[in-house]
Amino acid sequence: MNNISNSLPVRINIATALNSKYMRYAYVMLTSLFTNQPDADIHVYLLHSDLSPQDIAYLQELADEYHHINFLPVKKEDFSASLPTTAAWTLETYYRLMLPDILPHEVDRLLYLDVDMIIDKPIKTLYETDFEDYYFCVCRDMGFINAPTTIPFPDGRSELFKEHLSHNFTYFNAGMMLWNIKKVREKYNFQTYMELARALNYKLVAPDQDLLNYLHWNQVKFLDEYQYDLFSKMAYNSGVHYEDVKRETTIIHFAGMKPWEGQYIHYDIEQLWWDYAKLTPFYTELMEEFMHACINDPTVPDTMWHLSEDKKTLRNELDKTSAMCQKLLQLLQK
Repeated sequence: MNNISNSLPVRINIATALNSKYMRYAYVMLTSLFTNQPDADIHVYLLHSDLSPQDIAYLQELADEYHHINFLPVKKEDFSASLPTTAAWTLETYYRLMLPDILPHEVDRLLYLDVDMIIDKPIKTLYETDFEDYYFCVCRDMGFINAPTTIPFPDGRSELFKEHLSHNFTYFNAGMMLWNIKKVREKYNFQTYMELARALNYKLVAPDQDLLNYLHWNQVKFLDEYQYDLFSKMAYNSGVHYEDVKRETTIIHFAGMKPWEGQYIHYDIEQLWWDYAKLTPFYTELMEEFMHACINDPTVPDTMWHLSEDKKTLRNELDKTSAMCQKLLQLLQK
């Protein structure tokens, strides 16, 4: 009997929120997840409001004996019109706040993953992390790792978190969160977060992430962000490259600039995203869109022009400094 029990695959509950525009990118993320969990019983819960029947049909293609796709419709009218949104922070980012209410009752532990991530290794160890009575397991937000501890927010959030800053406060990223759903349900629900947003007069910069940090800042267990929530561009700027990430990192987060968007200067870690995009039915169209954007966007030539102008300026300053040194040398020789 024990042998049979031990042979059962590990059940892993995953959730993400998406809209129709991001369906293909969600498909890439889920492809990376499933590819690297061959022996796990994956149950994915997709929170959405506008997926078309065709979108749903595409995503259902990913389901098989061990990989299950569950669609959880969300009503947009449940969210206040006062909640701040931007092109980068759409209404769907708030959907994760509904997890305690909307998930099936039997789900008591769940890993939330943003759509703009790649899961490049097995996540069993992460998923089975001991909560130690915490509500969540999270990672530090790498965007603030090198910021001064007294003023960690250059964008105005210091006022929002001024009381937290007098304690040992560390801002976490909400893109990867292991939820102790059973414990969260005992105290919090969707209404809790909406009431908090209203109490804060909706003055949020990173909307739902700010809410989660404000409420749960001392209820989280921190994990290694370099292993489980690596910000790809920051890593690259620190000298980390594609092969390093392939060898060492489990979850790569393409926060900010996206590998599928053409209007940026790109870098080698993005190849990891394209490795999995190539396994999807959208690879050709994604690549064509990317190349078209790269060809027509002025970012690269503009950047090169500015670098050239900066070089000229530095060269002129160097020539002036050299001339002054020559004059000083002549004076010293008299």
